[in-house]
Amino acid sequence: VGKTRCALQAGAELLEEFGDGVWLIDLAPIADASLVTSTIAATLGVRDVPNRSLLETLIEYLASRKLLLILDNCEHVLDEARRVTAEILKRCRQIRMLATSREPFNVGGEQVLRLPSLQVADAIALFTDRAHSADSHFSLTSENTGAVTAIATRLDGMPLAIELAAARVRVLSPAQIAQRLDERFRVLTGGDRSALPRRQTLRATIDWSHDMLDDRERVIFRRLAIFAGGFGTPAAISVCSVPDEIDEWDVLDSLTALVDKSLVLAEPYGEDQRYRLLQSMREYGLERLREAGEEQATAGRHARYYASFVASLRPLIEALEDEQWGRLCRTELDNIRTAIEWTLVRRNDPPLGIALLAELEWPQILTTPQEAMRWYERAAQETDAMPNALAHARILRSCVLLEWLLGHPHEQRQRIALHAVEVAKAANDADEIARALANLGGLYRGAALFDEAEVALAEAYAHPDRLSRITANVVLRIWAVNNLQRGDVELARLQFSTVAQSERPGSEAHASALLNLGELEYATGNLEAARAAARRAKETYAALGSTYLDLVLANLGAYALAAGDLDDAGAHLREALEVQRRLRGGWLSAILEHHALLAALRGDQARAALLLGFTDAQYRVRGEVRQSTEQRGYERLIDLLGQRYANGELESLTSAGARLSEEEALDTATAIYEANTVSP
Repeated sequence: VGKTRCALQAGAELLEEFGDGVWLIDLAPIADASLVTSTIAATLGVRDVPNRSLLETLIEYLASRKLLLILDNCEHVLDEARRVTAEILKRCRQIRMLATSREPFNVGGEQVLRLPSLQVADAIALFTDRAHSADSHFSLTSENTGAVTAIATRLDGMPLAIELAAARVRVLSPAQIAQRLDERFRVLTGGDRSALPRRQTLRATIDWSHDMLDDRERVIFRRLAIFAGGFGTPAAISVCSVPDEIDEWDVLDSLTALVDKSLVLAEPYGEDQRYRLLQSMREYGLERLREAGEEQATAGRHARYYASFVASLRPLIEALEDEQWGRLCRTELDNIRTAIEWTLVRRNDPPLGIALLAELEWPQILTTPQEAMRWYERAAQETDAMPNALAHARILRSCVLLEWLLGHPHEQRQRIALHAVEVAKAANDADEIARALANLGGLYRGAALFDEAEVALAEAYAHPDRLSRITANVVLRIWAVNNLQRGDVELARLQFSTVAQSERPGSEAHASALLNLGELEYATGNLEAARAAARRAKETYAALGSTYLDLVLANLGAYALAAGDLDDAGAHLREALEVQRRLRGGWLSAILEHHALLAALRGDQARAALLLGFTDAQYRVRGEVRQSTEQRGYERLIDLLGQRYANGELESLTSAGARLSEEEALDTATAIYEANTVSP
């Protein structure tokens, strides 16, 4: 990562501090370690004296001088370079030495500076400079900046890799280079033909480092390549050790050596340490893993470790510690993805993948609903591979939740929810039965089937003493929403308050209780109380990165519209629109209908009517009715549009809105903020 250039720059800046100069000793060309001393001597013009060791002659020459020696590329002759350096420094008091190497010397007085990869901006600048050298017509433009940024990012800011990629602009555009980076060892060749062969291709450079490893280090290096993102010491031990072959101490020793040799990066993580391989190193290691015939066995150990890791977090779930659970899981998200890919998508061990997913209590905290839905749909299809009925029930429960978050049609969700109840009852698990019934009740409530919802929820809560705290709270909160919709405000208030008192402040469940309390206060006309509760919920959702952030922003916008605060409404709704574009959650209709009311209040009735037509169509497709917050805004919107348009005109505009795509509807809402309209 630019060790030589950094050393040369340091030497240039230190010239005036050393009366006898700064001297560069390039050790890269020598293959015989015994030539280290003679290479230094030849560079300094020191000649061999008969009957005397060359090192003694060199030390005598240096003893009276003040200079800086830069030993460049020492890793392949490290032991001899270490010995010579120690002798010179011990006996020559005014000599300073700067060495570039992929691992430390470990001599007295050594200070190690690990050079990081380039930051993205610096990597882009390097690519641009080298590309211009390769092709004088090249320049960074608005059209190619995205591709150059992708190249810099995917190459981990490695200067050599970036220079090799830049050399390709003679025949490929940046976009074409970026597309071909999956074949990076074929793409990243060429460059400076005057350089040593090992610096003319990325593969040769990594080969150079790999070949200097001992046999055990090579085994550990290629097995570590199975990790995506970072990993901790326990994970490395579990995945890399094999009984009667490599034990825990072998892994620890080799991991330390690989860090010292710059093939593995060590990064602080709280009080612990995490490790990772640069992506180019990882792809090289995976090739070596496949060549050794170890990929499947190593991937299996990796998947089993992460299934066990996720299962070990069950106490956090029972303690309602969703924030800590989410933080730990997100740290390992790339590895969890890799385990799911290997077990389920590639079908190497579907039961293990299902078991892993069954333990992910809060998938909506861990990733986007879209990605999680792909995982759980895949798992739900593996009916013959279900490890047990309990795991099956949990998979279906997550499917119901994610279907709701994504706004899928009512009939589809109802079919899955009814099946989930059957499977949960077959599993004979009180918690899963209650959760499945609660989800079914929530589904009925969304379709305004309040009596059916009441039956399902009453059954779910029939024996609260048998339920875990998390399950009891989930059931009670959904039941409270149903009671609010039915008009039993005081019972709903009591249930929401009970949940809020039971949940841990700062948790997603506590924020959801606050969100619901805000809805209740709004329904009873207590606008300021509603806004206060929603603001508290927003703080937690934002801190957790929860998909429910979109919903609370929509509610805050609605409450501000009801209060006549159009500026505050616009701020919240615009943020909700940005989150919606990113996550595509299940509140698109509510967000856009609040935008329609905002547009109408600002005098932009045409866009308001278009958005109304779109949301009306969405509610019909989903088979749901507007909730209390949406219904009040809807009635106000209809009144405003009725004052502006005759029935035929309004129907024409809403029909046009119904034909909009999601993207067109989002663009229509965005245009509200760009329009020069004022309140009528």
